[in-house]
Amino acid sequence: MGCEIGDLDRAEKAGAGIDYGCDELTRLKSVLIHTPGEELSLVNKSNCKYWLYDKVPDISGYIKEHRSYQELLESNGVKVYELEDYVNEGINLIRKMPNLTFLHDTAVISGKGAILSRMRPPAREKEEVVVKEALNNLGIPILSEFNGEQGFFEGCLLLSKDTVFVADTERHTYPFIREFVSNILEEFKEVIYVRVPKARRYMHPDTVFNRIREDLALAYLPAFEETCLFTKDSGEKIDFKAFMREKEVEIIPVSDSEQSRLACSFVPLESGTIFHYDTALDQNTHKTLGNEGVEIIPFHPDALLAGGGSLRCHTLRLCRRKN
Repeated sequence: MGCEIGDLDRAEKAGAGIDYGCDELTRLKSVLIHTPGEELSLVNKSNCKYWLYDKVPDISGYIKEHRSYQELLESNGVKVYELEDYVNEGINLIRKMPNLTFLHDTAVISGKGAILSRMRPPAREKEEVVVKEALNNLGIPILSEFNGEQGFFEGCLLLSKDTVFVADTERHTYPFIREFVSNILEEFKEVIYVRVPKARRYMHPDTVFNRIREDLALAYLPAFEETCLFTKDSGEKIDFKAFMREKEVEIIPVSDSEQSRLACSFVPLESGTIFHYDTALDQNTHKTLGNEGVEIIPFHPDALLAGGGSLRCHTLRLCRRKN
């Protein structure tokens, strides 16, 4: 059988593969984005909770705001890749996935390859299949994925070339976390494991912790019910704040109200400069960050809030580089 024209176009776009790796908090060079489309019409008043939406989205407004965010990225020198341009076999699946726009949850891109999630059914089932195809066509290898039939694992945070942060949330199953920790320690020196309450507001790791620069982070510490440090040879309980202080990372705490407004879920453009909702942080936190020399590039959400996600949720970061 011959190759379809669409296949050739995508292969040509992918070329020999793009630069990838976000192990260090350097300048953001490229991202993968999915502009939502007709799949948003699947969400209605009777099923919006099923689809994990806070309310029925205003489709035209949602798409307009999403495109405005893409323009903001591009105006700051970030290359934006559109998911659909690199998907062929899974193209019909996209029309059944109103949460696929939240690409951050599906994968983390290290310099060794992609750490692929296993999305929780039924609302997000098989999203990782579509993303895996796109990453393959972009020339990004898969470093880690789940092959077991039962369980789910929606994301982790890459803190450095040595350290991975994993939160045990309602979107993770503990056997998959154990499997992940065991396997990923073949590639990284240490894994920080945090158990958080099984509640929607803590559904992903970046709802409780995120780095602004190498020595500064935001965190909602009341959600850290138990924290452990795992290496190949050991596992021990730790005090997260004290551990990060030893790593010379200062944690700025956010309030309960701020956490509920996605305070910890932002996109660093580079160390010390972040894209963030202008509704997320209290004035006191703004002042503290300003005193630290942090620059916030604001984005005002309206329609996007229907999905309950942040700018970070919409952004699969592909590559960071020093220049």
